Amino acid sequence: MFLRKLKKGSIKPPRWDVENIEELDSLGVEKTEDFTWKHILDFYTCTECGRCSDNCPANTVGRPLSPMEVTVKIRDYAYQNRPIFNIAGGNDSQDQGFPLIGNVLEPDEIWSCTTCGACEEECPVFIEYIDKMIDLRRHMVESAMIPKDFQDALLRLEKTANSFGKPPSKRADWVKELDDVTVKILGEGDDVDVLYFVDSYASFDPQLQQIAMAIVRGLSKAGITFGILGPRESDSAHQVRRLGEEGLFQFLVEGNIEAFKTCSFRQIVTTDPHAFNTLKNDYPGNWVVRHYPEFFLPLIEGGQLKPVKSLDKADIYTYHDPCYLGRHNGIYEAPRKILASIPGIQIVEMERSRDRSFCCGGGDVNLWYDIEGEEMRMGEKRLAMAHEAGANVIVTACPFCLLNFDDAIKTSGLEGEMKVVDLMELFTSTL
Repeated sequence: MFLRKLKKGSIKPPRWDVENIEELDSLGVEKTEDFTWKHILDFYTCTECGRCSDNCPANTVGRPLSPMEVTVKIRDYAYQNRPIFNIAGGNDSQDQGFPLIGNVLEPDEIWSCTTCGACEEECPVFIEYIDKMIDLRRHMVESAMIPKDFQDALLRLEKTANSFGKPPSKRADWVKELDDVTVKILGEGDDVDVLYFVDSYASFDPQLQQIAMAIVRGLSKAGITFGILGPRESDSAHQVRRLGEEGLFQFLVEGNIEAFKTCSFRQIVTTDPHAFNTLKNDYPGNWVVRHYPEFFLPLIEGGQLKPVKSLDKADIYTYHDPCYLGRHNGIYEAPRKILASIPGIQIVEMERSRDRSFCCGGGDVNLWYDIEGEEMRMGEKRLAMAHEAGANVIVTACPFCLLNFDDAIKTSGLEGEMKVVDLMELFTSTL
């Protein structure tokens, strides 16, 4: 417990004492001895209480992942192959250990993890799981042990700096649909209050472009000078790093930082909690980064933005805490206060909320790969929780949650009964 990880949201580097990954002979964890000493200590620390697995959303919906079982299997394997007392008298030097993947763990166990952090939140002795999963994935990526869907997504990101494979020149095309706001595309030497980091999905997905439009309308109505990088923006690379492709992550980060340095701004505002998390916790430097609820709340409380239109009183709303906004970065109050500022709104809380929120299943590598064997989708499970709380509208502040819940409404046959809406879209509709 004394040696617990203090900084949430961040991912450990491939090696703590090596900055340049080209100096490393290999990346990630292939065998037990490749884990850090702290992670090996974790294996022996587990109390087998099962709280991590009981609260793991992947385990809840029937995916082949139990965090506790991962720990126990590796620990038992380590006991077997590295005994404290070698009673049999064998030669330890002859035993180089087996690769964990395929012998102790199966690939879909590792890919099932959404890195939501629920397991780490519940563990009474602060065992780390996410960094272990990423290190295992790093080895799988380096060894080409990844599904074709991942290979295709990574190839598109390498060529075009976005997972859609769209030309960078098209990255700011969504601004052409705005007839009430002018969006400045920043060039070298430009100076603004806010650099709005749109990221790939809000730049290219038609449904998520509406969130980007709502955010720039809010910035404009509040009198904030802002701009976007447009074609010079690369993907934030949050998913890339958590998939285990460290080299591509560093390449995309370098591109964004070079673009940041060409203009002046006081802070960065993001559409997506994942981009917010990686810019804040994974990028080098001391950038001031805000996710949009955290940025807009003081403007609402100060009167620069004032909602005046009431909502339909027949609707009952509930707020879903995105994992990378809530559990990983502790932002719970700002979205709720923005929601409560809307005239006539009726709000209920789901039983699992705040740091006990249930992952929608749309984060990280699960964007590009479907795990077989699920009993139901995580998004469907979360919708059932919202319905049980008495809500018919689920509000979120994450584009991927929005997409996942929208899909879950269709697959659950709840069209017309349940709705999902982004917080900023909802708020700007009342201005």
